[in-house]
Amino acid sequence: MAFYPKIYPKRNWVMIIPDKYKSQGYFSRVTKERTIRKNKEYQYRAIFSIWDGQKWNTQSNTKGLTTKDLADEWLEAKVKELTEKGKDIMLNPETVKGFTEAHYKPFLRDHKKIQYEQEFQKLDVICEFFEDKLIDEVTKLDVLAFKTWVLKRPYKRGKGEKKRSDASANRYLSRLRGLLNFAEEVGKRRSHISFKNIIAKEDPKQSYISFDEFMRVLDACYEVPKCNRWKRDRSHLRLTLIGGYTTGLRIDELRHVVRGMVKTDHSRRIGVIKLVMKDSRNKIHTKTVDVSTWLYDEMEAAGVFERADDEKVFDTTNYYNLVKDLFRRAGVSDDVTFHTLRAANATERDTAGQDRESIHAGLGWAKDSNVPEKHYLRHQDHHVIEKGSPYNERLQRLRQHHSERTPE
Repeated sequence: MAFYPKIYPKRNWVMIIPDKYKSQGYFSRVTKERTIRKNKEYQYRAIFSIWDGQKWNTQSNTKGLTTKDLADEWLEAKVKELTEKGKDIMLNPETVKGFTEAHYKPFLRDHKKIQYEQEFQKLDVICEFFEDKLIDEVTKLDVLAFKTWVLKRPYKRGKGEKKRSDASANRYLSRLRGLLNFAEEVGKRRSHISFKNIIAKEDPKQSYISFDEFMRVLDACYEVPKCNRWKRDRSHLRLTLIGGYTTGLRIDELRHVVRGMVKTDHSRRIGVIKLVMKDSRNKIHTKTVDVSTWLYDEMEAAGVFERADDEKVFDTTNYYNLVKDLFRRAGVSDDVTFHTLRAANATERDTAGQDRESIHAGLGWAKDSNVPEKHYLRHQDHHVIEKGSPYNERLQRLRQHHSERTPE
């Protein structure tokens, strides 16, 4: 007769926590586990449970808890952590990378007020540094360490590497600040980090390109570089350069301009560009700038008015290297970039007497913003003299009248 052993089902022990602890939100207890024969001491288990509204979420620890006092200390630390962080963070801790991918990037993508592709690159750098660190545990010391790390990290621009400036690091710090503030808003962080003394103050740039220098750049467009095997000049950039100089539009804005956005008065040879950008780096998605007679003439010469409404107006292909080469050939200062044309435009308009409100609108800044005055109005000596000429003329008239009334 065959013998079949009796099989007993395995039991899973479940701790039953009294309902009276639900109002408190947590339950803690210390139990004596077993005897450690070598040292003849007891092993203690600290049990900590959090009530999430539907069930208890339990975690326990025995490591190093050889006395009841040590177990009590572990539980006290857990209770303190729960008080400081809250149950949402305790039950669902998220890493910087996980929170960024799951929540912050979708938020930026749906927000549609920035060019989120560029911001995603900054976020990838942030995630590379913080990796699996919990977003609630990021401290000010971590932020300072990130700043040091970013400043030591060179970046590629054109064909070479450049040392990262404070202004460049500030962009990454600003995005990190946005990430941490967003985590705080949605309840994934309890503590707030002030970036007041972390983001360095930027000194306004002083680089400038005069009208004569700009004309030399335009002349350089017709030179054929010796190293150019195709024997082609840079004349296709002439319209783009004049567009940047006379309108103050950024290179990414010029890239979006199509023929249908250009509205002209052919009899007066002037007009406007009604720019529409779906994803702009600032909050202004539409912008209207004037087309000067000079720009009108260049558009006419380039055949812009014969193009279809959806055709591009300005050629921005490989603009960075080509424009840099043109500036070098024209003998312009090394710190002058295409963006300097934007500052030159604002400065010349202010010198010509254009009101600040319309200058702000052309640059894409709010009426009460001080950014244009701080970063874009770069008055040179001749601008100061020209702006002061009405006062100088008035003084001369007053002196003349005074001398005529005064007897000899």
